[in-house]
Amino acid sequence: MVLAPIGNYRRIRRLNYDDLNTLVCWDNDPEINRLTGRKFHENVHVDGWWEAILRDRSRIGFAIAADDGSLIGDVELEQISWRTKEAELRIAIGDKQFWGRGFGTEAVREVLRIAFDAMNLERIYLRVQEDNLRAIRSYGKAGFRKVGRLIANGRLTGAVDLVLMEVVRDSH
Repeated sequence: MVLAPIGNYRRIRRLNYDDLNTLVCWDNDPEINRLTGRKFHENVHVDGWWEAILRDRSRIGFAIAADDGSLIGDVELEQISWRTKEAELRIAIGDKQFWGRGFGTEAVREVLRIAFDAMNLERIYLRVQEDNLRAIRSYGKAGFRKVGRLIANGRLTGAVDLVLMEVVRDSH
């Protein structure tokens, strides 16, 4: 589902079809890919991903914007469970000139406001590579806390282990 954020948001805006070319470019960048995983691959066509974002009630996507409104990344709530009131957060700052400048933290805070206040969710969780210390610090600033460690196995064998983090409604 692509929503137009209702209210005053500085870092997030509606994700548009015109943003897809930039998202694809970032998806093909090896450094971004290692940190965030691939959004598009041989089994997921760009237009199929877009259609899923538009129609799937278990996913909501937003663009992350610079001060001038230009696209610098994207953030999604995925695996939304309306019954258990929880979702997984995924974020990528694709424009590297904006890395380490607080844009991701601000976007996450804004999405958490939507998740907790407008969507009535109770828990947001995420998985992050344990060596991605910049991201872990950012998530901590947004209210997330570490709750576990996931060992990379199966198709991820040999990859960096993951840290499971969460934030619950009244703690953000």
